[in-house]
Amino acid sequence: MYGENTALMREALGTLMQLGRASRGVDDLPADAIQLIGSFRHSITVWCQQAVRASNPSTEGGGTTPRTRGPAEELRVRLTETRASYSAPLPTVEQLATPHPHHVVDLWRQAAKGAALGEHDFPAGLTYAEVTEEQAMTVLKDAAEITRALTGLDRRSTAAVRGWEPIAEADLLGRAAVVCAAHAGYGEPDYSVDRRGWRPPVRLADGPTLPGLGGVLQAENNLLVRLRYQPDGHSLRLILDSQRIVSHHAAALAPAVRGGRELAVRWAERASTYALLIDQSRNLRGLIGHGVAAAQGALAASRARTLSPSTPVEPRALRHLDALFIHIDRRIAHTIKAGADDRSYLIRVGIPRVDLTPGGGAVKQQRSRHIPLDVPQRAQLLVTVDQRLRAPARPAPVSPTCATERATFANSIPHPRQEGVSQRVPPGL
Repeated sequence: MYGENTALMREALGTLMQLGRASRGVDDLPADAIQLIGSFRHSITVWCQQAVRASNPSTEGGGTTPRTRGPAEELRVRLTETRASYSAPLPTVEQLATPHPHHVVDLWRQAAKGAALGEHDFPAGLTYAEVTEEQAMTVLKDAAEITRALTGLDRRSTAAVRGWEPIAEADLLGRAAVVCAAHAGYGEPDYSVDRRGWRPPVRLADGPTLPGLGGVLQAENNLLVRLRYQPDGHSLRLILDSQRIVSHHAAALAPAVRGGRELAVRWAERASTYALLIDQSRNLRGLIGHGVAAAQGALAASRARTLSPSTPVEPRALRHLDALFIHIDRRIAHTIKAGADDRSYLIRVGIPRVDLTPGGGAVKQQRSRHIPLDVPQRAQLLVTVDQRLRAPARPAPVSPTCATERATFANSIPHPRQEGVSQRVPPGL
């Protein structure tokens, strides 16, 4: 997510600024380490460039001057010029993923790793058309502050590290970042943007079965993955029954954990909801689909049955299970609604007719037929799915430390005048 990736960059860059000019390990970097830091700095600059472009409508900077450009356009132009002047290439995946033995280089690696992951956030819901004005200004201010940190570290490293490649026109880039940060900070920030961006897809949890509640989490995670494919009618009922069993046994575990009573009440209600769904889907039929998801649900139910109320559990595991329950509920609700819309799920209804066929004894079975699930007005199964299974989306919580963490990072960036560096002002300003 955007908040996690930017926090990783701020934490690593903030630690680098705390090292200072005279800290041990800053002035004894070998040439290959300096070259690697240059690649990491290149990656961070690319993220800043993309963040400014995503938070401000893209305009062509050709033919403009610093006098006619706004703060965001000026910063974007300066970042483009800075990136073009770099001699170091972008880092490889192996360089980003492999920890470096030198702590200074590894801090740069962590910041570049956050930048590389953060590049996935912009096409995943952080473009200018998909965010509010306040969220866009928050992203713009983050990019400006990280650019300020790059220029501050560049001033220190140029004076302390032999062989360091200074940023071309670093004073102009730093001044553009300062002006852009002030411009973006005029209004109230919207830190809900931290919950947006790219999320890694859920993958199968392979490997040996974990003990205790971990095994249930494994099976529930795999059930969520397998529910990408529609189950047939019989498998769907098995999945519903497995969730009833898991919810019932998980509700017995939660009260032993601090703050778990609320989870226990919610999971007991979830168990009753699935019991009702099982009853309402007893006449459900559907031949389209397969049963791979039902197998994972059966594993989760069998492992949940082996848990006793005295099984030790961690609060983090319960929160993870609660999140899985929410995603599984939404996926099952979507599956049932989609099966009703495309009429791949049928429901058996009785026909009020007398069976006049000879034979079969005096007691004859009621005649019935299968009709699409969406044909009956207000079908009970669909009503229960809408009212009890498909819970309203809760607003994503915003971390209470996001504002203070950003303020601490901004305050840790030294102003050029504090280091005795004069910024050259371009003509005409």
